Amino acid sequence: MTRMTRSLSVSLLAFAVATALTTDGRAQVADRTQEPWRQYEGLTALEIPFANGPISMEHVPQVWLKLNGAAPRWFGMDTGSTGIVTSAEHFRPGPGDVAQGPGRLVYNSSGRILNGEHYLTDVVIQRDAHTPLATARVQVLRVTHITCLEHARDCRPEENPRNVGFMGVGFDRDSAQGTAVSAPKNPFVSLTSLASGQPVSRVRPGYVITRNAVHLGMTPDLTRHMAFVKLTPKTHPPGVPDWNGAPMTIAVDGRPGRGTMLMDTGIDYMFLSPPDGTGLRRGHVAPEGTRIEIYLPDRRQPQPAHYNLTVGRRGNPLHPAKVEVVKDAGIFVNTGRMFLQGFDYLYDAAGGYVGYGWNGRVSHEYGGVTPGVSAVR
Repeated sequence: MTRMTRSLSVSLLAFAVATALTTDGRAQVADRTQEPWRQYEGLTALEIPFANGPISMEHVPQVWLKLNGAAPRWFGMDTGSTGIVTSAEHFRPGPGDVAQGPGRLVYNSSGRILNGEHYLTDVVIQRDAHTPLATARVQVLRVTHITCLEHARDCRPEENPRNVGFMGVGFDRDSAQGTAVSAPKNPFVSLTSLASGQPVSRVRPGYVITRNAVHLGMTPDLTRHMAFVKLTPKTHPPGVPDWNGAPMTIAVDGRPGRGTMLMDTGIDYMFLSPPDGTGLRRGHVAPEGTRIEIYLPDRRQPQPAHYNLTVGRRGNPLHPAKVEVVKDAGIFVNTGRMFLQGFDYLYDAAGGYVGYGWNGRVSHEYGGVTPGVSAVR
């Protein structure tokens, strides 16, 4: 073989290798775009069945927690707030707990303001009353008294309340609930150890909520049927990740608008701050016959996720108890928990994603999902 032939052969080989690497790299990027669940390969998730049964109109889903100085107890799991609030009998500060001064948490849906003292403490997350799964270290509000907003919907002032136990696991909620992002508050994304002894890194910070359970962490099996939506980052202290609210496009009686959406397990009804020109009266419930169409993250083809309802037509399992029209600064929908009758819901705190999976329990007449990943346009 001549020197020229050898040189040409080497050049062609180098080109082939480079082309293969480039093609493989593009394939991997495309693969992650079309199959985002692959980022969870090799990870595990911890299943926690709801203590009070499947999602329903009648109750907030409950999860067992154990705080210092008290026996395990169920806490309401709320994606519409962030942080644990508890009355004194369910948390007695002890060694290792750090007092962090006075605090409060506002629940806009009811108008209740829970006031008390903040503590940094360990919280044991349990599968049931007897089985610990993981420990998180977060800030907890030990409630001393309850006050009310001026136009509260459901509130009674109370000193030294009892039987308070609520766990907020949502994101982008601090401005709405009158708190500041200063310390980890969400136990589901602040794990420090696993009861199994496995490294905590095996569980990705975040969760998947289904009609029957919450799963801490994500796996391919839990997420391959989902439409992923990339969230935009917001400023946060080190170690306290947070993201801006989930984008959506809504049409109310044909009037479209773009805003944000909150999936809120804490309420059974829907809040709607509608686009202009709908004729809906703020401070009242939407009348029967009002048509609501929600597109996630916006309207496009193929459509990542969508659902619809007509107020008053109760045959739709996604229909909330009512649709209350409110005045917010922008277009906004709080879906309430009936969303989970038709969808599985993902929040990936590490990667900055929400995900929507069609669970197959509801007719495609009312909605659907195209798996993949979408960026906000």
